[in-house]
Amino acid sequence: MSISSSTQPNKQEQLAAMREFSNNTNARLPVLFLLDTSSSMNGIIRGDNQHIVRQEYADGINWNIVTGDNMVTRMDELNTGLQRFVSDILADPLAKLAADVAVMTFARTVATVKEFGPIRESDAGLRISTSQENETLLGEAVELALSELDSRKRTYRAHGVEYYQPWLVVMTDGVPTSARHRELEGRLKELTADRKLSVFVFGIGRADLSELCSISPGRPPMQVNEQKFPELFAWLSRSVRTVSMSMPGDGVSLTPLPEDVWQV
Repeated sequence: MSISSSTQPNKQEQLAAMREFSNNTNARLPVLFLLDTSSSMNGIIRGDNQHIVRQEYADGINWNIVTGDNMVTRMDELNTGLQRFVSDILADPLAKLAADVAVMTFARTVATVKEFGPIRESDAGLRISTSQENETLLGEAVELALSELDSRKRTYRAHGVEYYQPWLVVMTDGVPTSARHRELEGRLKELTADRKLSVFVFGIGRADLSELCSISPGRPPMQVNEQKFPELFAWLSRSVRTVSMSMPGDGVSLTPLPEDVWQV
């Protein structure tokens, strides 16, 4: 596995953090999106005049390669949802002050698309792209995400900034191509039981929910309607606002997801 950023902040990052935390002393809610960009995310969810060209095997599943007009992929819909989240946070003054968001993607390797920090106007164009990699090393990606969250919490403590229970939001399709995620089950259970982490796991398409249970302690993984990403991300942004209205350490009950988000 590789990652494009180090968990040890350099001097420039330390100075940026000093400016950020001196300008905004509000408690932060760290939200790390860990998003699957394996080639199967190119799966077509709607389009006109569809025609199957051939079959290919990727991420443990046989896929039909399709041509047609006005094609919309899972990745297209996920990006629409991600942009909805950004616009919702920007429109809410309280959530904008609290949300501390990072975006990481994974297939065989892991990349950081957005470092931890506030949502800014420039993030309105935030988009992720599908990788050419066919592997889905989910467990390795989760392990790196946990390291990033630990690093961010150390930064908060170094600057005297309060923070809410961190969120790890995982979205994946297909089947993990290694067993590392199963080995993390005990660690994730301990973190959630100690109220040091909230994990939200969403299965896309033909994701294997039984495998995803290993990384989803506290709440079962949910199979998401892949045409309802905007609604899912809108729920996440509303949940950020709900948390931002509380005090760090308080127990917060989030509203249930709209039913049409998970009815597939």
